Amino acid sequence: MKIGYALGGGGARGAAHIGVLMELERLGIRPNLITGTSIGGLVGALYASGLTCDDLADCLREINIASMYSFSGTAPALTGVNKIEQLLASYIGRPKFSELGVPLAVVTTDLVSRKEVILDEGDVITAVLATIAIPILFPPVERDGMVLSDGGILNNTPFDIARARGANYVIAVDLSNTAPFGTPDKPAPTPTGVLGRALALTQRRKTWQIMSVVADIITAQTLQKHLAVSRPEILLQPNMGSIGLFDFHRLDEGIKAGQTAVREIEEQLVTIDNKTVGRRKQ
Repeated sequence: MKIGYALGGGGARGAAHIGVLMELERLGIRPNLITGTSIGGLVGALYASGLTCDDLADCLREINIASMYSFSGTAPALTGVNKIEQLLASYIGRPKFSELGVPLAVVTTDLVSRKEVILDEGDVITAVLATIAIPILFPPVERDGMVLSDGGILNNTPFDIARARGANYVIAVDLSNTAPFGTPDKPAPTPTGVLGRALALTQRRKTWQIMSVVADIITAQTLQKHLAVSRPEILLQPNMGSIGLFDFHRLDEGIKAGQTAVREIEEQLVTIDNKTVGRRKQ
């Protein structure tokens, strides 16, 4: 049995991936390979490098809209990625894909060819910066004539990639199960500093919620298209409520949502000698 994890994109909702990983570990389930898009690619890279779930939570706790902001210079984006790049390197160094403990592939979108591009060679952090490059917000990554941006544009929950990489039992996590637009959210605490307060003010406006909903609509449509072709053995869709793309202050809520999603289908997972046999609901 070759188990593949497919971790979807969703910004701060990626905390749910940590809860999912915690519960799967409790059941004795470990992946033979991981695929990920956007925050799913980031979490997948950290996990594949050997970090524990507690380490993952510590890393995500250091991310917020103010801490991510850095001057982008001439890049076609509102912010640079220097700070988040340094954060990732402080946790895992600068590994190559070949050095990871678990095979990993991350999904990106080439803005030149307008096609999906899978990264599984070379520097891991550079690949992560490409898959999390939300258009306009973060700059794309240029590589081999390609201009790589967020993979969620075309494939936000890459279970088909896990299948293509040889997994015959795929556990996919989709993060687009959210509350309707207009549902009250929980604003982040106002940070210190002029820049932090200014960014927090914009985050409290509906602009961010609109961006989150638009992303959900796009990803839900692409997910349905992929499901029409093939399906993973397990599709987890944690209830993310009103957690937005940039609500990193709601990490604990996200983790709990991931844990709950696994517990609700636990009876479908039977662990025998560290191998997993799944039973789909009829």
